Amino acid sequence: MYHPSPFTKSSAAFLLFLLTILGLAFYAWLTQLREGLAVTGLNRPVAWGVYMANFVFFISVSMSGTFISAVIRLLKLDWGRPISRVAEVLTVGALLMAALNILFDVGQLWRALLYIPVYGRIQSPVGWDVIVLLFYLLMSLGYLHLSVIPDAALLSETGGRLSRIYNLLRYDWVGDEKQTHLLENALKILGIVTIPVAIMMHTVTGWIFGIMKSVPTWNDALMGPYFIIGALLTGLSLVILTAAAIRWRYHLEDVITDHSFTQLAKLLAVFSLAYLYFFMTETFTVRYAAVEEDITVSQYVWLGPLSPLSWYVLASLVIPSVVLLVPRFRTYKTTVVMAAIILPAMWVKRFLIVVPGLLNELRLPTVQSATPYYIPTVIEVLLTAGSFAGLALVVFVFTKLFPPVPAWEVWGARKLTTRPPSIFSLKSVFLAWVVGLIMSAGFVFAWSVTTITVGGDHALYLYAVRPQDLQVLSFPLMENTPMLNLLAIVVLSGLAVLFFRKLFQRG
Repeated sequence: MYHPSPFTKSSAAFLLFLLTILGLAFYAWLTQLREGLAVTGLNRPVAWGVYMANFVFFISVSMSGTFISAVIRLLKLDWGRPISRVAEVLTVGALLMAALNILFDVGQLWRALLYIPVYGRIQSPVGWDVIVLLFYLLMSLGYLHLSVIPDAALLSETGGRLSRIYNLLRYDWVGDEKQTHLLENALKILGIVTIPVAIMMHTVTGWIFGIMKSVPTWNDALMGPYFIIGALLTGLSLVILTAAAIRWRYHLEDVITDHSFTQLAKLLAVFSLAYLYFFMTETFTVRYAAVEEDITVSQYVWLGPLSPLSWYVLASLVIPSVVLLVPRFRTYKTTVVMAAIILPAMWVKRFLIVVPGLLNELRLPTVQSATPYYIPTVIEVLLTAGSFAGLALVVFVFTKLFPPVPAWEVWGARKLTTRPPSIFSLKSVFLAWVVGLIMSAGFVFAWSVTTITVGGDHALYLYAVRPQDLQVLSFPLMENTPMLNLLAIVVLSGLAVLFFRKLFQRG
């Protein structure tokens, strides 16, 4: 477990396969940057397509990681410890791929890199989504970083080619009882904070759709909890499949046991039933309300060109729900098969959430095409494939460098005899992550309060402006961001410096 696995022929072939897909995706992205979004199937009114479906899907996958790992640690579920690291790595990789798909969707890269931080507004739900995504990514990186410190310490003593890198990641870890207790408490604290942040992440993503009154079937108060349940089901399915692949590839049958998959099967049954409930509630609400635009979309989805996809999603929810309710069917193989059925269906469902409402948009005739249509192009397919290959590459590289299971939690922390000459201690690393999180939260809070106090009542509805009143390239106001960004960063950084100075003086 503490010797990084070598690159065999099969590993090299798999790595070459992933790099080939990523190379094609990079070429497709360069083509899109050069030619613009005209090379995609996006149009008016279908301004969102596969890229946005990918974004929602990867955001859902991210729910699996740190959230599930935090619950496992807080509830002290011994059967879940071997899969906690799989979940944590998937979270970081999925968040990175979600951010990339946003960059794909905006067309020109410089627009996102310039407009979002400079012209973004706290009133925008999209702005909040970016804020929570970055905050969740920061927390997930901190969570994963702390959890690998004991394993990095043991890897540093193996004398391999990467021992110097592992030595930097161990800090002053020697594995004594005091350090172990501190690390466990640190992970619990981050876990407690992670759970509400993860819920906010998926709630805000759902609200991006739920507040869109102009698009049929999107304006629904259930979008927040609907997205949370969908995220739990999607993320759990991918965790099961990834854990099964790692168990098979590294022969960890005695570590990631059948009992772990049996327990995961129970959760999978609960989440699939819950999502099936929301899925049918969404349909019945539209049908019985009988709003013309919504009925048109419902007919299009269930009886029209996209009906095979809708019935496929329904079958993919019903079959696992029924099968996993029977105790004798909750085996390792059955659980993996049911997860493999659910996961692609959840991506298809994201596509069905995004596209049909835009195709049948009737409330904005000024941007309506004569014959609405949307067919993804090769560029979109390649970038989608590259996104999935990127997530697979993150997991693949991590499992080659670190133990795929948290060995120090499964078998206990091993006490080391040597203490590395590190200028950073475990306590200072944990405090650095805490200060970073506090600064981030303080920045958002200061931004929100200043926006309201400076902008007054006008700031509350500043986002809801008429298109002719919106001057995109005008100099941002105080409540819009840049001046406040600089002020908040300077003030919070100064407080952080004072905090560390006082801390070191005490030491």
